[in-house]
Amino acid sequence: MLQSVKLLPLMAENPIARQTATRERVATNLKLFRGKQSMSQEALADRAGLHRTQISLIERGRASVTLDTLVALASALGVTEVDLLTAHDELPTPLKSGPKSEAERAAASKPRRKHV
Repeated sequence: MLQSVKLLPLMAENPIARQTATRERVATNLKLFRGKQSMSQEALADRAGLHRTQISLIERGRASVTLDTLVALASALGVTEVDLLTAHDELPTPLKSGPKSEAERAAASKPRRKHV
């Protein structure tokens, strides 16, 4: 005979809402930790071995993060994976946007080394 199995309370919830909330929390935390270091999306992408557009998608909550990506992002930011998943009381600091200064343009135009 089959015994009736009771679902755990969290298993009975709609997972879509929890996935959305977790994606938004990771996005907020990425912006928070990146802002604390005055790091651009491009610099974070370079450190994590990802593409800048992927960072942008994650920060806007448009892309899910794999475990490997979460580890790479945490390492690039110098935080733990748990820090990226935990809700924090702080709000992200808005970073300067818009046209780059002459010094920023010069630094961005330097050739990059390719990862082998």
